[in-house]
Amino acid sequence: MKRAGAGWLVAAMAGLAFAGCNSSSGGDTEPGPVDQNIQEARSNLDRDTNPTVSDPSYAALIAGDNAFAFDLYHQLATGTENLFYSPLSVSVALAMTYAGAKASTESQMATALHYSLPQAELHPAFDRLTLALDSHNVAPHSTDEGAKSVRVSLVNAAWAEQGYQFVPTYLDTLAVSYGAGVKLLDFENDPLGSTHTINTWVAEQTEDKIQNLISDGSIDSDTRLVLTNTLYFYANWKSAFAKESTSDAAFHAPSGDESVPTMHGSILAAYAEGDGWQMADLPYDGDELSMTVILPAANRFDEIRGGLTADWLAQGSAAVQQQEVAVSLPKFRFSWGTNSLKPALQALGMVDAFSATQADFSGMTTGEQLYIADVLHKAFVGVDESGTEAAAATAVIMEGNSASPAELTVDRPFLFLIRDTSGTVLFVGQVTSPSAS
Repeated sequence: MKRAGAGWLVAAMAGLAFAGCNSSSGGDTEPGPVDQNIQEARSNLDRDTNPTVSDPSYAALIAGDNAFAFDLYHQLATGTENLFYSPLSVSVALAMTYAGAKASTESQMATALHYSLPQAELHPAFDRLTLALDSHNVAPHSTDEGAKSVRVSLVNAAWAEQGYQFVPTYLDTLAVSYGAGVKLLDFENDPLGSTHTINTWVAEQTEDKIQNLISDGSIDSDTRLVLTNTLYFYANWKSAFAKESTSDAAFHAPSGDESVPTMHGSILAAYAEGDGWQMADLPYDGDELSMTVILPAANRFDEIRGGLTADWLAQGSAAVQQQEVAVSLPKFRFSWGTNSLKPALQALGMVDAFSATQADFSGMTTGEQLYIADVLHKAFVGVDESGTEAAAATAVIMEGNSASPAELTVDRPFLFLIRDTSGTVLFVGQVTSPSAS
């Protein structure tokens, strides 16, 4: 892609299901990238591992993130194909970009992304959320169903052109709230090597589920900064599905019936039902995370998904009761990707940030005008008898210039979310064809 202007910035978020630890917070050790002799420039401030964030501010962050999750869903879910993405990945990637936004660029991003908190509170709130997710890790342990664990890992890093100057307070925000130092690369003389270095780091952080996040040619001699976040999640079910109970069953896809491997089990779950829908929270090991399955009634998929909002989810969640649920759930595994989230974000009101003449990211650098050229996203999810693995990647490219058991038989298109106990929606998906890959 041809680059316009003297300088540009890439902000990238890569991920696997949810977030939690980075090298600054005492979690996973951050592996070093390869190919170049990396030096690091960073703020002299450390990651804040105990951010001061009020409960109302924290609740506002989660409510805003969930509102954005479903706003984005309605922009993306325009067909009947499988869909999977991480609204949290997109939101955090853009939050690191938002830290440098000013004027109407800042206000439009806040509106589109539902950032209701001022910048001084928003970034510490994201820090608190990351640390809370980190606490959901469960070390491998033995159970009657075999070994189980939950792994949640989030790591941030920034990559800058050697000698490029950024506003010190922007670097402070990256260090304090996102644990990101600035690794210095030779974008000008070795763009392909720089691309390989970042992509290798991303792959290492995501168990190789996110490959080649940044394509050759996306980094060139005009690149100034690449912001990266990796997010990985794997969790075993609290109650595993017995493999011997899995059998082929009919799934009523829009294109016609399919015979798909379907898991069966009786699970203690939070369950509710309403006019035209059923909902169940299937817990993962440790009871801190769950998959929320939303099953519309036959012939009401479009109606139910059209009304899906954060408020709808909150009302449905308030109605759930713990009970035994006879679950039939298809196994599925697929990747989803889009060339660009730019049209969806523009439709949500984030306009100036994409304009070469109107964008104001002077909070990052005062040397040249930067704007977002594109926002890219792709994701992976796999669900089987033992649990769930999920991945997502976002790249923000910037240029310059007790009764009987309830039954949940998932044999038709359905929606699903991955959430934590705070209610934060980390992933959103719809499955219309489990056999599609």
